[in-house]
Amino acid sequence: MRKSAEGPFERMESESGIVWFDPDYRPRLEAVGLRSFSDWMALARVEYREVSMRPKRPVVAIEVTGIPGALFVKRHLEPPRAETLAQKLGLAPRATEARKEVEKLALFSHAGIPVPQVIVWGEGRREGSEVLSFVVTLDLEGLPLERHLFHSWAPPLSPEAVKDKRRTIEEVGRLAARMHRAGLVHRDFYLGHIFVVKPKGSSTPPRLAVIDVQRASRRPGWWVRSRIKDLASLHFSADPVYIRPVDRIRFLRTYWKTERFSWWQRLQIRWIVRKAGRIRKHTEKALGIPYSEYFKNKYY
Repeated sequence: MRKSAEGPFERMESESGIVWFDPDYRPRLEAVGLRSFSDWMALARVEYREVSMRPKRPVVAIEVTGIPGALFVKRHLEPPRAETLAQKLGLAPRATEARKEVEKLALFSHAGIPVPQVIVWGEGRREGSEVLSFVVTLDLEGLPLERHLFHSWAPPLSPEAVKDKRRTIEEVGRLAARMHRAGLVHRDFYLGHIFVVKPKGSSTPPRLAVIDVQRASRRPGWWVRSRIKDLASLHFSADPVYIRPVDRIRFLRTYWKTERFSWWQRLQIRWIVRKAGRIRKHTEKALGIPYSEYFKNKYY
């Protein structure tokens, strides 16, 4: 079932484009001058901090009085990609990148997988032809799992750290299984896209959330290849200094809900390792650094 991107949002239309606001946040955002599509694309009235300045998909963080935490603004400055056959043949309009991301976030949320909350999004045109869009999400106020392991799981581990590590690895296994059972594949399922979120002032254990789902897609249960790619991405991005073979086995046992792997699961494990090896070779070639150097700029 396709989840509507417009959902409970309030629509505001101007010459530059259309903006959909979460009604709970709209008054505070409009009070600082963020009303129209052009306001959000220019961000001329607010101070912002650069988070990721990709030429075609810059992300900045802003703060708005009355809204706790930062807001992350992702602007899509490139034409939307064709995803369906009809779109590739020019028989159907292409959805903007923002609309696709909002719809996919809704799919993950509907499947019971925590994701960032969208409070504003919009789509419009520049100079009457080029399609642009943006998405604004609330700060998860957590830490990427690849940084959490560096700060919390450095050997030798204390008894509390051992418990946290086992609990977190098992929770990642349940998260991945829940996602795949819902027919969702992330397609960028690295540790950096899993957040460890600790509720403030609460004694409850941290929860895990997933970010950057814009490339996610739906696949039938028999479509194994995409699930293998997700699991291989996790395997590749788990620094062997902190994630030992026994930890990887614990993850897979939780993912498959088994204590003993079947022949089919053992075959998939070999497939995962081979795919992770190809990701590693591609990454080393693209970055021009060995795998051992890959993690050094991750821990900050």
